[in-house]
Amino acid sequence: MISERIVRLSEKVRDTPVTICLDRARLITDFYSQPSMEPFMIRRAKSFAYVLDNKKIFIDEDSVLAGHLASRLHGTPLYPDMTAWLRDDLEELDTRESDNLKFMPGEKEELRKIVKKWEGRAFGDLTAALADPDMDEMVNLGIFTKGVSNKSTMNHAPFYDELVTKGYRFYIDQCKANIAGIEKMNIEQMEKRYTWEAMIIVMEAIIRFAHRYAKLAEVMAADCTDAERKTQLLTIAENCRVVPENAPKNFHQAAQLVWFTHLALQMEYNSNDNCLGRFDQYMYPFYKQDLADGVEEAFIADLVHEFKLKIAELWEVRTTRESIAYPGCPLWIHMMIGGVLPDGSDGCNDLTRLILHCMEDLQTKEPCVSFRYHDGVDEETFRLALAVARKGGSHPAFFNDGTNISHLLSLGHSLEDARNWGICGCIEPSVPGITDFQSNAGYFNPSKVFEITLNNGVDPISGKQIGPKTGDVRTFTSVKQIMDAYEIQQDFFMNKFVELFDRIVSCHAWTAPTITGSCFTHGCIEKGTVLQRRGAEHRYSAVAITGIANIADSLAAIEECVFNKQYLSMGELMDLLETDFEGKENLRQLLINKAPKYGNDIEEVDCYAHWLSKLCNDQITKHTDGRDAKYTMVISTQSYNVVLGQLIGALPDGRKAYTALADNASPMIGMDVNGPTAVVKSLGRIDPLLAQSGVLVNQRFDPAIVKGEKGLEIIETVVKTYFDDQHGQHIQLNVVDDETLLAAQKDPQKYRNILVRVAGYSAYFVDLEKDIQDNIIARTLQKSL
Repeated sequence: MISERIVRLSEKVRDTPVTICLDRARLITDFYSQPSMEPFMIRRAKSFAYVLDNKKIFIDEDSVLAGHLASRLHGTPLYPDMTAWLRDDLEELDTRESDNLKFMPGEKEELRKIVKKWEGRAFGDLTAALADPDMDEMVNLGIFTKGVSNKSTMNHAPFYDELVTKGYRFYIDQCKANIAGIEKMNIEQMEKRYTWEAMIIVMEAIIRFAHRYAKLAEVMAADCTDAERKTQLLTIAENCRVVPENAPKNFHQAAQLVWFTHLALQMEYNSNDNCLGRFDQYMYPFYKQDLADGVEEAFIADLVHEFKLKIAELWEVRTTRESIAYPGCPLWIHMMIGGVLPDGSDGCNDLTRLILHCMEDLQTKEPCVSFRYHDGVDEETFRLALAVARKGGSHPAFFNDGTNISHLLSLGHSLEDARNWGICGCIEPSVPGITDFQSNAGYFNPSKVFEITLNNGVDPISGKQIGPKTGDVRTFTSVKQIMDAYEIQQDFFMNKFVELFDRIVSCHAWTAPTITGSCFTHGCIEKGTVLQRRGAEHRYSAVAITGIANIADSLAAIEECVFNKQYLSMGELMDLLETDFEGKENLRQLLINKAPKYGNDIEEVDCYAHWLSKLCNDQITKHTDGRDAKYTMVISTQSYNVVLGQLIGALPDGRKAYTALADNASPMIGMDVNGPTAVVKSLGRIDPLLAQSGVLVNQRFDPAIVKGEKGLEIIETVVKTYFDDQHGQHIQLNVVDDETLLAAQKDPQKYRNILVRVAGYSAYFVDLEKDIQDNIIARTLQKSL
């Protein structure tokens, strides 16, 4: 059961339309309108402090946790200093179909004036100038995307486990001691001094921000006639006087500290993918102490609910293209539960189970609650997690400790640190507090490269010679010739992709340092530098690979239908692709039905998926980026399988031109016909250990087959088969049938609270654009093992 207060809060978060809040845009523009010769690091810190000191604040009448991203519930700030794209997309923010946002009266015209002031000066303008014309052309053609070109590089988790034992004052004192310890000033020491001073400015500003809420709560309490609410307001005031400046004394204060810190990370530079780390571990001592002190568990459950609702309220304004690629505005804020402890023992505890029960009672689209599975997991807790996922809320997702720990060991982490991993991004593992991880260096599109390979380096849609000439495939006599040509093309485009990202990420170091995150990542205060300047010991950047299944199925179709059975020649196949199978549906069906398909436990086609993933991994990991970070591979599309598919013509697997590609590492829609166990066995042949940043897997089950104890065993078998036998890294479940989703399309209001797993995140189905809804409905509905 959840309290009436939480019910009211939940309804507000779900019912309140998302509106654009101009507070930050006004303040940051005002701050930078004043000339200054201060060092840029100090200037950056003061700009954030100015926002925190002057933004409008409020406390909702049902809240006991203070702090909001904007000046009103479900408001979302803008970052004109970062997002140059606002000039192009501003007019359709409130009219577009996907992630539509509302302006308050008169504010759209005001925003036009603000954006005009930043023209040519925003961070996005700087990064746009870094791309060569051919790189821009490759982006426009859909070969790859530009990562972090209009926003922060920050995708990490602070050391919350340490932070909740110390508070900010400890780290402020560290910075002051480091400044006092400088013996001889030189250029390097001066840079460190400015960085430490900037860190102090930011941490003090966040403390003042908390004190503003304390004062507001005291004022509200003085006017409050309801005794219960008056007590709540005075507690808010007390908490905000204690944290984040000092170490919290109880669960309520610890949650408030974590929330203020997360909010600051979000506010500073429009960052996302900021992981909450192992919430059930670092909050567990406060949980135990509160219970020992007589606090009712129901009150702690209410705090967990409200904390989740705070996360669910967060929103980010994105480009129109990104609103389609990431529908439902995910921020990929992961709350990790379960998993092994640093000594290798099981970490499931009573708070783990309380969080799962809270998920049963109240479903929210964020945070992404992620359950860490291992072969010694407490079975009762694991089955509870499976039962919660079965309810249809698309949470939790499941991650395999063994594979993720192996990935992090291969990246140079110690075993003890690797066991403390969390997810930063969609499915990408990272170690909180010691890592600078960029989870989205960009999307690389092998299916587009394959199309260009089939056309001898020419993009058939634009007619441009964009890649090297690797031969006329009409004259090829084997699949190996196509694979060899593809390898040359991909290496050419991958080098261009890496060069562009290197320039962008290097630009961040000199223009957009994330000072808040640097304060709470080991190495930065010690070195007197920020994350973007190699502050963290461990650094890596993930490149997302899309459409694995399309290339595997295409190569299998060519091998079987052209070279083995000779149903048609390479020339005839190319003619079919050029005309999008017009008038030749029988031949399209031949390519679909006569060749084996990835996802059915057929080695003859799965081997091509393995070949492609290994090739991508080899070409990616041979590089390091501009901050000397290791490149890693993640097999993930989000909804870019729809967006990038719109830029690709017909493929030999029978896919029609401009339609969606396969999502993530999953089989192409409708091609997996042998059940979920066959799917996970095919996935295992990709070799999940290759993709150091993960392999995203969606599976959708018919609710009818997962009912009762037998149904729970079906889900358990699929997860354990993939994790224990195939070394899978991640799997996420949708338990919803076609009839329900089709009904939701017809009557959105009636089905407004249905959550679905889109990619590495969840969203309300009715909030998605119809193309994305249709893509989810089209995913194979598993009805048996």
